[in-house]
Amino acid sequence: MLEEAIELIQEAGPEGFTLRELARRLGVSHAASYRHFADRGALLTAVAALGCDELAAGIRAALEGAGDDLRARFLAAGYAYVRFALDKPAHFRTMFESAEVDSGDAGYVEATARCRGILIEFIREGQRRGLLVEGDPEVIATPVWAMHHGLASLASAGAFKAHGAGALKGIVDGAHAALLDGLLARGGWGRAQ
Repeated sequence: MLEEAIELIQEAGPEGFTLRELARRLGVSHAASYRHFADRGALLTAVAALGCDELAAGIRAALEGAGDDLRARFLAAGYAYVRFALDKPAHFRTMFESAEVDSGDAGYVEATARCRGILIEFIREGQRRGLLVEGDPEVIATPVWAMHHGLASLASAGAFKAHGAGALKGIVDGAHAALLDGLLARGGWGRAQ
C-alpha cells in the first residue's frame, strides 16, 4: 500500500493524493485503507517516514562511496540530499512540507532521527580525527541539515535552472564547501589560511 501511495504522490503531488484513488489503484474498497491507517494524515506520515529512511540510505551510500576524505564525504552527502529532492520532489514535499504529516508521530520522529543521526556521526568522526571544530555534534548538525535542506528545496523548486543543467553540482558543492570550511578545526586538514 505504501509503495503505491508513494507512486501516486509522485504523480499527483501530496495535495492531489486521495485515499479513494489509492484504493481504486489497489483494487480494494475505499474503506480498506482505514484498516491500516486512521486517516489520510496517518498514511502520509508513514510515507514521510519511509522517505526519511530512503533519504538516509542515499546519504549513507554517498558517504561510503566517497572514501575516507572528509571534504569528499561532506560534498557527497550534501549532493545526495539534493538529488533525492530532485528525483522525488513530491515525496520530498510530503516528508517536510505537508501540514498533514504528524511530526510528533513516533515512527516519523525515529525516521528523521536516523537521517539526522548520519550527519551527527559524520561530525563526530571529523571531531575524533581532529578535523572538525569541537562542540556538541547535535548542535553543529543543525546548520549542516539546514544547508542540505535549503539547497534541496531551492533545487527542487527550480531556483538553479537559470544556471544551466550542468551547474547544479558545482553550486551545491560550492555552498557545502563554504560551510565545511567554517566547521574545520583551526590548523586541521584543508583549512583555508
